[in-house]
Amino acid sequence: MKESLAGNRYAKSLIALSIEKEELDAIYNDMKLISDTVSNSKDLEILLKSPVVKTDKKQEILTAIFGKSTTQLTKQFLLLISSRNREALIGDIANAFVRQYKVIKKIIVTEVTSAVKLDTAQKKKILQLLNTDESSSVEIIEKINPDIIGGFIVRVDDKQIDASISRKLDDLRQNFSKNQYIADF
Repeated sequence: MKESLAGNRYAKSLIALSIEKEELDAIYNDMKLISDTVSNSKDLEILLKSPVVKTDKKQEILTAIFGKSTTQLTKQFLLLISSRNREALIGDIANAFVRQYKVIKKIIVTEVTSAVKLDTAQKKKILQLLNTDESSSVEIIEKINPDIIGGFIVRVDDKQIDASISRKLDDLRQNFSKNQYIADF
């Protein structure tokens, strides 16, 4: 999911501040929590975007939800964003922070779609396929899609390897539909 330009800028500022305060990993955990909470709660997302709900009420709600489980810096940041009437960007900021953190820490996010759950040997094989250098680490996001019949689809950023059975069947179907072996009359 693409974040807004303003969300990216706020996230970049928060990353710089958290590095300066030596709280980068703690703030990452907070932003992951905020990102997950906002994306899983449609009501919270609607509330944050609502122009009808006053800023002080939004601040109370944010403090009630995240006050006990986040660092002081995160709480202050949420209140600052809210005081600037930018509450609608909180989900974007959290997503952008998580993405930028992974770039800084050299974590490669890989999405693997398969027909069934992968076992450890298969995951290890996929990691070998990716050929990452020693300074990087790989985070695998597994998705199950029985429609691909078998095999897997690996996606890293905008690159994709489709080794699924459904893809191979589609390729065969297209080749047969061209009907290259029967002469035209």
